[in-house]
Amino acid sequence: MKLAAITIIFFFSFNFTSKAQISDTALIKKLSVNGVCLCNTPLSALKQTGFDLKETNVEEMDSPPNCFGQDSRYISGKGYYSEKIPGLIFQKDQETDYISKIRLTKQFKGKLPDGNVVNMDKLVLKDLFKLYPKFKDKWGSRGCSDYWNFSNDTISFYVKIDKTKQPQFPIDEKYYLDKPIEGVDLVMSCYSLKKDKPKFELAEVDTDPIFFIDSIKVNRAVLMHYKPNEIASITVYKDTDAIKRDGSEAKNGLIYIETKEFAKNKYWSYFKSKSTAYEKLVVSPDMDLSIQYILNNRILKENYEGDLSAINDKIFKSIIIINKAQLAKDYGITDKEYGVIIKSDVPSNLHNAKEKF
Repeated sequence: MKLAAITIIFFFSFNFTSKAQISDTALIKKLSVNGVCLCNTPLSALKQTGFDLKETNVEEMDSPPNCFGQDSRYISGKGYYSEKIPGLIFQKDQETDYISKIRLTKQFKGKLPDGNVVNMDKLVLKDLFKLYPKFKDKWGSRGCSDYWNFSNDTISFYVKIDKTKQPQFPIDEKYYLDKPIEGVDLVMSCYSLKKDKPKFELAEVDTDPIFFIDSIKVNRAVLMHYKPNEIASITVYKDTDAIKRDGSEAKNGLIYIETKEFAKNKYWSYFKSKSTAYEKLVVSPDMDLSIQYILNNRILKENYEGDLSAINDKIFKSIIIINKAQLAKDYGITDKEYGVIIKSDVPSNLHNAKEKF
């Protein structure tokens, strides 16, 4: 697809990095849109440019609020934009000040990280297939999403699903060819780029399922870097369930793995969004040593990280903080300073969920 002349605003010649995590120039190019590099550009640097960033709500096309398991790579549903740089919404990493997601809206006109030029206002699915022929076989959608997504390891394109068209399967691909691309997400887990993490080299094996560890797509060899006691949860999808979530590449199955460290960061971020008292009490994921978590009257002693990380808006009910005296009186616990009492429904697809919740 060819575009008419595109005006590039001078803003994009700036280099927005501060205490950069990434030194690999090829990786920086892969993760950058118009000078902003995922996990290398702090939000504070963007705010200092004078482009008057404003907060805005963001529709999460792949993980709306009704989905089980929200994406923990960024702060969901909230971003920042400027009228002086139209078409870009920046979303912050949950733990750091780095930008970990960039949403391209209908106003975007410019280059993608791989050099392809798009005009989002006119981009339709058949044009996308011309730019990325491999996406023709990558129809995917989470069951809770209203969009088809076409994605690789860092970028996703979204087309609205017509729910009135029945049956939905098999997909009438021709019907959607002229449908517009509603949005594009460029996403990266900043956690995965920590220097103390193993470097992940991908190698495809036809008979293997698709593996994700802490939201990062990996191959079977990467699993060797982890010990069983580091794992918080494993979710397995088979057959059509796997294909719906990750396209035809998941024909041999789809396995999501969360480490305890990742799960801990995930539930910490979620609970502090629900309780200002919790946010003030537990100022970082590792500051809960004096905390006793109690889930639906069950005292959590060990290996509970996966259970807590499974809680989302769909099943969450309440969270309250009690002091040491109340904790001892109600639960007989004397070696902790505070109790965090969590109430929730039982997840529908968690193994032995009724026993854990």
